[in-house]
Amino acid sequence: MVFYRKYRPQTIDDLDSKAVRDTLHAVLQKAIPHAFLFTGPKGLGKTSTARIIAKAVNCENQKKGLVEPCNACDQCISITNGTNVDILEIDAASNRGIDEIRDLKEKIRLAPVSATKKVYIIDEVHMLTTEAFNALLKTLEEPPEHAMFMLCTTEAHKVPETIVSRCFQITFKKATDEEILRALKRIVISEKLQIADEALVVIAKMADGGFRDATKILEEVSLFAYGEGITKTFLEKSFKITKIPLQIENLLEVLKNGKAKAGLELIKELTLEGIDLKFFITQVLVALHIQLLIKMGVETGKDISGFGVNEIRALVVLFSQAYQEMKYAVLPQLPLELAVIEWCEETKSAVIPTVSVDTSLQKSIIAEDTEVSVISLRKQVGTIKKLKALYGTAKQDVTDENRDTIETTSVELLQTAGDGTVTKEWMELFWQNLISEMKKYNHTVAGVLRGCTIKSFNKQHLLIQTTYKFHKERLDDMKNRDALLKISKLLTGKDIEITVELKDKK
Repeated sequence: MVFYRKYRPQTIDDLDSKAVRDTLHAVLQKAIPHAFLFTGPKGLGKTSTARIIAKAVNCENQKKGLVEPCNACDQCISITNGTNVDILEIDAASNRGIDEIRDLKEKIRLAPVSATKKVYIIDEVHMLTTEAFNALLKTLEEPPEHAMFMLCTTEAHKVPETIVSRCFQITFKKATDEEILRALKRIVISEKLQIADEALVVIAKMADGGFRDATKILEEVSLFAYGEGITKTFLEKSFKITKIPLQIENLLEVLKNGKAKAGLELIKELTLEGIDLKFFITQVLVALHIQLLIKMGVETGKDISGFGVNEIRALVVLFSQAYQEMKYAVLPQLPLELAVIEWCEETKSAVIPTVSVDTSLQKSIIAEDTEVSVISLRKQVGTIKKLKALYGTAKQDVTDENRDTIETTSVELLQTAGDGTVTKEWMELFWQNLISEMKKYNHTVAGVLRGCTIKSFNKQHLLIQTTYKFHKERLDDMKNRDALLKISKLLTGKDIEITVELKDKK
């Protein structure tokens, strides 16, 4: 990350986001707030902007009506180098307790050593505990004249409203390709790199709206090039992205045909080639978005998916969840593999049984999904079965929210023999229904269950066995465990104790 540290913005005009530049120029020419809150995705320059403001308010050469730091005086230089004792940067991820904030409250009352303003930059502020937030609130309400706060976070929804209301908030949005190109060209000129404009465009798209990621990719490419010119072809070869559009089409074809094995082989190939799977999922979602717009008549183009609107919607949800879970996965490819398995298994099991329900009711339900697809048919059948089980006739509307709850189920109780014994066939049926009902609660957990087996079911104790520690941890999670218990009771009518154990690999 040499490039990013070397070329991070040093003045407001250096900032590549026009919206942020304009906001700061307007605000800093008036009464400067005592607290700022910078929110937005990672890698957009929130902390860098906080340092720029710290320089602007402490610059020794600052003139009235101007807001740009000179970057030449002692204050500006020491802040740039990170040696200014009056500018304190705190990582809330590792200093999140009330003791740290109390220490801050004590020290903030002391006057600055040499600067005009003592500035506290708190990164990832959403990580503070509730007690720490309460302590910080008192300081924000009555700050000393010489104190300023810069709070930065990637998860604004976790910051208490009481804190937000006492700060001047600036939202950093994902950068446009044009803004990223502006940042990259500044580095290219300074480093005297030989790189084609079309290659820079590819880097901007790969960065997914993040300045830091774009700079990192440019630095890696420049190292791979060994001083040679960087072309679009060289870039695609280095990052193995030329096959991605073709592989996306292949994946959509696999999902359409419900071929889980072929899907796993495709993911294995991507992994072996060193392709960033998060980037791949992003491109899959982009492709699905385009297909959705084509289906709705907003865009014109070729239908490469063969899916209906409801199926595309379900795939977007599935892959978005896989993208989020990839951040914490022990094996990066596992969430994507589970998503493929989940979809293919649902496609195979989507059959339409004969159901005798009021005709007018059935027509009204089917009218909600005019497009015939696997997803729409499954939705119709599930809704009809639940209405029949609960009411027999149409007495109220049933929404998707009702359908996804685990408070009710359309599956009949699985009665065991009178003496309480269970057969192999009963356990197989119970396991299938448990996974099926779990899908409505959490697709990924249902996928994890498919990788597990029932070791024993003795009266009211279910012993689940798995080979992977990751699976056991997911199933032992409090929320997932609670869902398992509820679904088991719904299926059997009894309170069942559940234990998950690791299988001996010997």
